[in-house]
Amino acid sequence: MEPSEAGAGHAAAAPADRLEKLSSSARGWHTIQMAVLGFIGICGILRTASSPAPRAVQWLAAALAVAALAAACVAIFTVGRVAYPVSDAADGGSAVPGAAARLRAGLRLTIVALILAVIAALSGWWPAASTTAAVAVTASSGQAWCGPLVSGPAGAISVRTAHGIITVPAPAIAQVRPVAQC
Repeated sequence: MEPSEAGAGHAAAAPADRLEKLSSSARGWHTIQMAVLGFIGICGILRTASSPAPRAVQWLAAALAVAALAAACVAIFTVGRVAYPVSDAADGGSAVPGAAARLRAGLRLTIVALILAVIAALSGWWPAASTTAAVAVTASSGQAWCGPLVSGPAGAISVRTAHGIITVPAPAIAQVRPVAQC
């Protein structure tokens, strides 16, 4: 065997080995991508119909969830082409750079899909509007008033009662608590 033949055999085997390593790595990433797709699906299922978020935020979250799903599907397809190649890898070293580029693109798309899903899920933590419309104010003298808070002078609490607006100075307040109704 001549030295040039040995080098040619090693050179032909090296791209195939690199392609097999990329394919093996892509299969591992493919499993992770399936988990990301499942996470996106669970986030979509766990939506509440009575979200306190404004309607525009709900629509934006829905659009982001759909975009995350689309990005995850494209990423799975892109990485799947590297993980499970269907074309003949007999073209030598030209398949390796393309496979590596597809793997990187698929991983980036997976990260983008995950970020979009997380942002879409954040709308679920929108603060709820206060359901308490009234407060009960008790003075240190024992008198009590109940009603919604209204604007008043500094250093006092003003409450609209059935008998009008009552203003209680801060030093005279014993307790203020929210109530469902008076």
